[in-house]
This record gives sequence, C-alpha cells and structure tokens, in this order.
Amino acid sequence: MDSDIHMFTVNGQVSTPLTPSSLGAQSFLETKHLEQWVVDNPQVLGSDVKIVTTQYDKWSSEFGDLAKERLDVLGLDSSGQLVVVELKRGFDSRIHLQAITYAALVAGFSKETLAEAHADYLSRIRIEANSISVAKAQEKLQEHVDGEWDDDILTIPKIVLLAEQFTAQTYTTVKWLTDLTPNLSIEMRTINVFLPSGDTTDGLPCVVFRRLYPTDDPTVRVLTPGVAGADAVVTKIAERKMRVRSTYILHDNEVIPEGARLELCLRGVVNLTTVEEVENWIAGDPKRGEAVWARHRERPLRWAAEDKDVTWTPTGLARHIVTLATGINLDVIPGGDAWRYGGRTLYELANQVESAGPLP
Repeated sequence: MDSDIHMFTVNGQVSTPLTPSSLGAQSFLETKHLEQWVVDNPQVLGSDVKIVTTQYDKWSSEFGDLAKERLDVLGLDSSGQLVVVELKRGFDSRIHLQAITYAALVAGFSKETLAEAHADYLSRIRIEANSISVAKAQEKLQEHVDGEWDDDILTIPKIVLLAEQFTAQTYTTVKWLTDLTPNLSIEMRTINVFLPSGDTTDGLPCVVFRRLYPTDDPTVRVLTPGVAGADAVVTKIAERKMRVRSTYILHDNEVIPEGARLELCLRGVVNLTTVEEVENWIAGDPKRGEAVWARHRERPLRWAAEDKDVTWTPTGLARHIVTLATGINLDVIPGGDAWRYGGRTLYELANQVESAGPLP
C-alpha cells in the first residue's frame, strides 16, 4: 500500500521504515476504535478541544425524518466554538455532505441544549458514579471555555472531516466551499496506520493523524484589515482563539523572560464593583496582585503571594484571586486581558508577535 507519509524507527544511525497498512486490514472499526481514539486524544482535532458527546441523535423534527442521523463526535474548543466531527474508515465521497448537515443542526443549539447532550454523554460513559445533572454538565463546559461565552458563538461550528483518504470530489467541494464562504471553517484530517516493517503480526501498529487541508488553521490568525468585513461572530471566534493562544505564542517566542513579574489589572475586564473589592484586598499585600512568569507552555504563572511550586493559567489564577478577594466565582475572566507585562496585556503582546514577528 502506497502512502505519501514515510515513517521510520530510528536507532542511532540505523533507520527502519514502517510499512503502511489500512484500518480495514487491521480490523479497526469506526465507532469501536477510531471514535475512541479521538475521544481519548481530542488534541487530534485541534488544541484545547473537549468532547461534548458522541453518536448524538436526539434531533427534533416534526416529521421524524432525522431519527437516523447520528453525529459521530461533537467537541467544544476553549473559545466556545463547537467542533463537528465526521469519521470514516477508508473514504466516503459524501463525508462532507453529512458533516455539513450536522453542523447546520448543531448551529441551532443553545448552551442548555449542549449541556443536556453533555450530561447524557457523561452518564452514558459512566465517568461519575451517579448520573450528572444538566446544571453540573453546563458548569463543566463553562469551565472549559476561556472567558465570556455567548450563544451566538455556537451558531458557526467548525467542521472536521477525519478519514484515511479523501476523494477528489470531496477535496474539490471543500476547497470551493471555503473559498466561496470564508466564514465556513472545514478541515480535512487524515488517519493512517503503519506496521513494523516486514512484520504484520508482532509489534504495535502506529496510528498517525495529520491535517491535510487547510495546511494551517486560519481561525487562529490575527485579523487584518483585509477581513474587516467578516461576519461579527466569526470575528469574535477568531479574537477569542487568539486570546486563548496568547500564552502559547509568548512561550514559544520567548517574549517574557523567566522570572519576570506580571501585574493583575482587572479594570475593563470585570465589573467595577468587583475591581474595587479585589484592589482593596490586594492593597493589604501587593504580592496578591502579582505573578511570576514560568517556562511552562500551558500554565506559565506562579502566584507571588503563595510559596508553592504551583503554576496557573492566566485565567485560572485571575479567577482564584477574585474568588479569594470577593467570595464570588466568576467564569468570565479572559486571562489574556487580565495580566500585564511592561504595561501591555498578554493578548496585546501575543497579537504583536503574530502580526509582526518576535518583539525586539
């Protein structure tokens, strides 16, 4: 079986090729295996994706014509955007048509509908001893989303097509749709299996996920004047993704020196009453409003007020401080806007790096 991916095991100077196989030849099934791999490793769908449900079929229809429609996987990324996933072992020239239908259906979801689906899913997979309430499920989803989360963000889901290969028909249609409708985000991702060379019975197979189209993710780029007329919801999603990725960008580009001090500034981020309560609490010990930058990609902050080797996400630490200062548990604090280094927010610093390259 030919493949455009070449994989090798390496032992010093000796490299041994892995032999491409197929999911079917290895008796891997869509629901039992492929779906479970995605559930166990949602990062193959993109960064910060949480699984909401699988095999969802509780659509409402006056005529009952949607009863057999099953959405393979529904995810939620930390910007609040839904991720609709259609899985195929081998290939299916109609994979994109099914996925678009599911995307149109979930675009009508509210946060409450989503929470109901998530509660049902968690109870079904028995992640907890007792059935989980819809309110608790919604809380879990809200905790995953960074900052404010409005229903309008749910109206434009991202579509991920995941298959071993794609036909020219699918590739042409997806490219035409994305060129025609820039607000529509469709990704084609492949999954391929490889075996130790010359041995199809011993040794573990290797499964490879990769993004085929587009080659990068346009929704996480910084917006430019060229797309100023984009739909307001798409603009909001792009900006939220950028805020979520701020710490990754700053870490990867080494913008902030390890050990540097950051300052919490909640003005313009939360309501004024909360700001004043937090500032009064910080006045009792200025270290309460400071953090130290650590070389950690996901949790780069150490709180200056605690003598512990614990790192936080910018959002997590801001929420923690607000809770201690006010007793209020806020879910809508965008960490990239709450912390400042050198007078600029983490979001502003990351935005500059993405727009013009590393800071001088």
